[in-house]
Amino acid sequence: MIYSNKIPSKDEFYPLYIATGWNESLSLSPQDLELALKSSYGVVSVYDGTELVGLGRVVSDGIVYATIHDVIVAPNYQQQGIGSKIVRQLVHCCENHDVRIIHLFAARGAEHFYQQLGFVSRPVDSAGMVYEKVN
Repeated sequence: MIYSNKIPSKDEFYPLYIATGWNESLSLSPQDLELALKSSYGVVSVYDGTELVGLGRVVSDGIVYATIHDVIVAPNYQQQGIGSKIVRQLVHCCENHDVRIIHLFAARGAEHFYQQLGFVSRPVDSAGMVYEKVN
């Protein structure tokens, strides 16, 4: 596996988003996803030869806050430590730039995976909310 900080082309990453079901609720175009990736603070792309098999990104102000998003691994490559390595590299990117607080959005049921990497679930009664656009 080759781990890179290169932002993959939309032709590389859009099929990964589709194959993993990440785009089902958002229905983003390849162009939307490309813009989102290009606006990221840091990206980790994982290749098996020339095939993109994993991706993760972090969005940050570069000083106080960072949030890890979109940690995805192609179904045939899951359970091989790729996702863990992606998260570790994204955390390392933040720590190298002295970002103070690293947040993470995780799919329900994935808490144990991220806890093994040092993340802690927020209590249900803790402050914080998320805005979801109402159609």
